[in-house]
Amino acid sequence: MVHIISAYIANHHRLFYDFPAWKYKILCKFIHFWNCDSPWEKEIKRGIMMKDKSPVNIVVPVYNVADLLSRCVDSLLAQTYEDVRIVLVDDGSTDDCPAICDRYAEQDPRVTSLHRTNGGLSAARNTGIDHVLSIEEPSRGRYIAFVDSDDWVEPGYVASMLETLEASGADAAQCGHFVSYAPDNEDDKDPAHTRTTLDRAQAVESLCRNGLWDVTAWNKLYRLDLFRQIRYPEGFLYEDTATTYLITQECDRVAADMTPQYHYAQRYTSIANGTTWKDSKLDLVLAGDRMAAWVCEHYPDLKTAAAEKRAYVRLSTLSQMVNTGHHDKDLARRLRREVLSVAPTVLCDRRASKRDKLGILALLPGFWCYRAIWSRYYEAKRNRTVAGPTGTPDTTGKEQS
Repeated sequence: MVHIISAYIANHHRLFYDFPAWKYKILCKFIHFWNCDSPWEKEIKRGIMMKDKSPVNIVVPVYNVADLLSRCVDSLLAQTYEDVRIVLVDDGSTDDCPAICDRYAEQDPRVTSLHRTNGGLSAARNTGIDHVLSIEEPSRGRYIAFVDSDDWVEPGYVASMLETLEASGADAAQCGHFVSYAPDNEDDKDPAHTRTTLDRAQAVESLCRNGLWDVTAWNKLYRLDLFRQIRYPEGFLYEDTATTYLITQECDRVAADMTPQYHYAQRYTSIANGTTWKDSKLDLVLAGDRMAAWVCEHYPDLKTAAAEKRAYVRLSTLSQMVNTGHHDKDLARRLRREVLSVAPTVLCDRRASKRDKLGILALLPGFWCYRAIWSRYYEAKRNRTVAGPTGTPDTTGKEQS
């Protein structure tokens, strides 16, 4: 029976475009289309998306990136899923960004240009969220995504995550990404291009262990109503670490198709990955500890994963001290002591990452050993314009000044 239906649709698939969206979904699930890749099956899935079409809101915080902004916005306007609503939030830029934002808004009705006094990345995102939620239904759509203004995306960025949501019934979807060090130097962060669906507890554990479902906001598509009660903490550097686990808690399940759709521009001069130490880098420890405490309270079975998160954020901060040449013996001693306090738990955990275990072992003789090993590793990687993995802060720190 399945083969008969499949053969008929193969020859008459366009006739099914008049079906209501819910009938499409039942039909496709019945004959397992979601796991198939033939051209006509993709055509039917594309028909489902178009029948159930809803505007996708994309919030872009903008601050002093006049030389990069057009690349970002042009990539969003070139989406294969054309019904996008791009919200450019100029966060008090002092260059030509305000004029560029206004020009795009004048040229394309899908673009909205907002201006605010400088408040940082979180404040700009929150302004965009508030604007989208203020739009009356159904015009505001059901989904929202965030893109950093110095990054850019593939034409299928929105469509691929929409398809992932439709296929899995998830509340949030994630795509893969390239880390771009130079125009001709990119690193695919998940060459296996993994596809998976996680329930809430699995997703929270992944956040703790820096697994497939990660803390970054810009590689995800969310149901808009997840943000009715949640906003990003303003004046906080690692805003994604402080927020993504709360959003994940509101999801019944999440899904990922790690085919790269996003280009993350790695800049060594950014606050999170730069050469100057700022005390705001300690926000990562604060955010990680808050998340770990929350996990222990809500998911007692994940206490081991929470311990790994505590170790990770401290190893990351110690690495940043090395990268920036910041000398603070008291801080280094404190962070080392706190890492070693959870070391037995992490080292005995078979699921803990080798990266974190190696970082802990390097700290055992003293911070001097960790500093010597990491500085050589970091310098070698930087000479090849490739960022290192061990203890490197999650790529969320494009906090604006």
